[in-house]
Amino acid sequence: MDRFFRGFIAGFIGGVAMNIWTLIAVFILNLQIIRFIDWASVFLYGSLPQNHIQGIFALWMQLIWSGLLGVAFAFLLPQITSRGYLLKGAIFGVVAGFLMYALPTLFQTPIVSSVSFETTVSNHAGGLLWGLTTAQSLRWLDKKVPVK
Repeated sequence: MDRFFRGFIAGFIGGVAMNIWTLIAVFILNLQIIRFIDWASVFLYGSLPQNHIQGIFALWMQLIWSGLLGVAFAFLLPQITSRGYLLKGAIFGVVAGFLMYALPTLFQTPIVSSVSFETTVSNHAGGLLWGLTTAQSLRWLDKKVPVK
């Protein structure tokens, strides 16, 4: 398995973790937030998911996006050394989230161009969780799966 696929799998796993966080935030903590699948849905359809099929497709696209961010992290990490990989993953996750927050504001995307403080904090916590999970998954994959 090469670096691309290890990064994709690690980022995908991180995406699952951040979506689990969103489920906890909405259904257990009762936070009124824009979920990660809502962000993906707005980018895909211009609106929140209208049914379960749209929600599932938005989730898959968000997980694929998370996987591609994992690829970027996997190729960046050897350039900056893997020492402190969890901190580097956390920083990468938060910075990637910050940059993705800038796009809807810049382009005045409906629904997601102006969000609550609760959504912002929750989503950045998800980005932090994505970064930590992705970094740890990549580290585990690098040790367990031989490079081809």
